[in-house]
Amino acid sequence: MNPEELRARVSGPLEDGDSIFKIVRAIAYYFQTASSDDQTALDLIIRVLDRREEFEAKLLGIGPMIDAILREVGLFPYIKDRGGWREQLATETMRVPGMEDFVFHIEQAIVFNKLAQGKSLILSAPTSFGKSLLIDALISKSRPNTVVAVVPTIALLDEFRRRMEKRFPEYQVITRTIEERTQKQAIFIGTQERLLERELIENIDLFVIDEFYKLDLERNDKRSLALNTILARYGKTAKQIYFLGPSIDEVPNAGSFRDDVEFLRTRYSPVTADIIDQTDIGPSSEQLIEDLQSVGRTNSLIYVQSPPSASRLTNELLKSGLVRRSDFTQELGRWLADNFHPEWFLAKGVSKGIGIHHGRVPRSIAHLMISLFNQGELAAIVCTSSMIEGINTAAENVFIYDRKINTTKLDRFTFDNIKGRAGRMFRHNIGKVFLYNPTPEPENFEVHVPLFNPDELLQPELLMQLQDDVLSPPARRRKRAIQGASELPPEILARWAEFGIDELNTLAEVVSQELDQQNSLLRWKGVPTFDEAEATFGVPWNILRFGKHDMRTARTVAHFANRLRVSGSMREFLDGFVSSEGLPAQSEIDRCFNFIRGAEYTFPQVLRALNDVVDAVIGEGEVDYRVFAAQLQGLFIPGELRALDEFGVPIPIIQRLSGVLPSDDFDAARRQIDEISEGVRTRLSEFETKLLKVCLD
Repeated sequence: MNPEELRARVSGPLEDGDSIFKIVRAIAYYFQTASSDDQTALDLIIRVLDRREEFEAKLLGIGPMIDAILREVGLFPYIKDRGGWREQLATETMRVPGMEDFVFHIEQAIVFNKLAQGKSLILSAPTSFGKSLLIDALISKSRPNTVVAVVPTIALLDEFRRRMEKRFPEYQVITRTIEERTQKQAIFIGTQERLLERELIENIDLFVIDEFYKLDLERNDKRSLALNTILARYGKTAKQIYFLGPSIDEVPNAGSFRDDVEFLRTRYSPVTADIIDQTDIGPSSEQLIEDLQSVGRTNSLIYVQSPPSASRLTNELLKSGLVRRSDFTQELGRWLADNFHPEWFLAKGVSKGIGIHHGRVPRSIAHLMISLFNQGELAAIVCTSSMIEGINTAAENVFIYDRKINTTKLDRFTFDNIKGRAGRMFRHNIGKVFLYNPTPEPENFEVHVPLFNPDELLQPELLMQLQDDVLSPPARRRKRAIQGASELPPEILARWAEFGIDELNTLAEVVSQELDQQNSLLRWKGVPTFDEAEATFGVPWNILRFGKHDMRTARTVAHFANRLRVSGSMREFLDGFVSSEGLPAQSEIDRCFNFIRGAEYTFPQVLRALNDVVDAVIGEGEVDYRVFAAQLQGLFIPGELRALDEFGVPIPIIQRLSGVLPSDDFDAARRQIDEISEGVRTRLSEFETKLLKVCLD
């Protein structure tokens, strides 16, 4: 039988023990055949594993045969406490050092052995491979003093932090920029931007970059520049590096960066998936609803291209009658409506077991969506690529409804990453992937890292952020030429290179002309008037390169910032901008949340960059935008309390408790939050106390 026939047989009805034995034997023979495809064989064996209990009920004694096959193919985690002495002996050799509940599969063990020997690796492996477990295993075995982990999103930072705090309580886990190191053993976790804001971290034992493909500037990720800068800062001096990502075919010239680095690619996956092709029908909400009904109470991720697409599709799902209710999610839906906005589809969807996850959803609520989904409280989550990049989910089904990311067509790499979210070890051995559009054409995906190539080709923005001692003589000459052509000090060009070198020079010229006027609205300190805020954002608005977060003009930013400053709650802020109902209201709500996302980083950084340029042009002390930038970044919540949102505390609860929490001592505030979640002291309702506990777990 060929692989297609074997797949049909193992998934179809098997009447008696004889037919079971024949199909299992045939799959074992196929695996042993020299001409067989390893991935196909693994797929077939996982399908046998998925029906193990059924097979054992019909054919006594088939279990040891299955265990022997699992041993041969390296799926040791599935054997664990089963099997004969040979299987048990083999499984014990695969047990994770210091983490006795975990067992490696064969490919994990191969990678781990290289890491344990101190080798530096760039690993490309499927989503379900278990790449992150290798970080934990290496820390458990090697006990490094200093670990630095770069993650692409705050959501992944939060997940990483929670895992490290639970698994390694003896380590100091540092995620906030201003947090000082107080212990010998420390794990620094941050986005590239946050880690760049820190003073230089010395004597790094292990340097990790998750989703390392974002180093490739050709992917047009605006944050790639900062990621390359952090690579330049620590990539060569760290004792060991471990970069991980999915579905990458090659990383050219990696050896030119470090002699000890090895690129390792594997297609090994301990789960598999069925493909349900609906491309002849296309992205029809009616067909999607029918398909969702067909999977019953199993959990589903529905991929769409953008937040507006998520709103439109959620609207259709809300009208469909699809419901998975629980007392908690119904009460949560009411709480979200009361504390954010009653027209918010996320609030309405949660009440029916439908979540939403995209980059504009507040971080604590986005984390809550994932937690409830993994616990089975939500039947489905409508999501964009924000949920695809590194966040662990327990999805049995993935519906790839759209064929784009925003306005760009899905490439094979991103498509495979989304598809790889279907299935999870021990929960869904076989996932389901529903396709409504043709799959992207196969292509070889290479990651081109600028620092792995001759540095004379580096972009000026990256060149300015690199130290001279890592540059070749021609690159140093280019750097000096760029510095010599600018009126701005080199440190300002380096600090704010993300906004563009030519653009910073243009900004300096415009600022010089503007500040020739003594009554310029740029001359202010502390908290600006509305006109001063508008003028200050207006100067760099069309000059510097930065995301506008759905704000059409500088006046719009000033208006939203002023409304946020005077609002006593998140609900009051949203009420000021949401006047529609139903689907039209979602764009207004999303716009508010998009501004919040910009306020948390982009807009304050623009103010700080402008402040530095003004200081360079007319001298320090004439203006001070930094106080307002810090207030805006904190969403006008006192001190560092807004950072509690990253630890899972919803913003409305932070606002309500801001008067009783110590705003000048974040660690003390966090301890009080833990006490409140346990009901020790509280100004919250019974449900909010329960919600807080769920958010913090």
